[in-house]
Amino acid sequence: MTLKEMLDSLDAVVRMVSASLSSRNADALEKSSGRLRDAMMAFSELARRFGADDWTDELRQRARTLGEQMSLQRDQLARMSVVAQHQAQALVPQVAGGDATYGRNLYGQPHGGPGRARIYHAKS
Repeated sequence: MTLKEMLDSLDAVVRMVSASLSSRNADALEKSSGRLRDAMMAFSELARRFGADDWTDELRQRARTLGEQMSLQRDQLARMSVVAQHQAQALVPQVAGGDATYGRNLYGQPHGGPGRARIYHAKS
């Protein structure tokens, strides 16, 4: 694959990620996140894979632009992930004190004293 073909492939990924970011479709965002990660790995290999004589000024500028776009998209995906996590935590809050709801005193230790609900002290 030539350098130009590699850049064309990376450009296609950038456009796909951009479209999925605009749509905010969860499945599309998940797929594009993986593809963006793979594209960034491929982008990092460009300098090693192609020699200095393969790079023209136009291709250097194009690669620079693609790198900036992928970096911005990665940041946008990270922000959207954090927002989604906060929204999920607001809808389904996590219990901070373990899995027991009743039968614990102020310090989180099980207590058997008179503070227990009366039903547990009832005698038959």
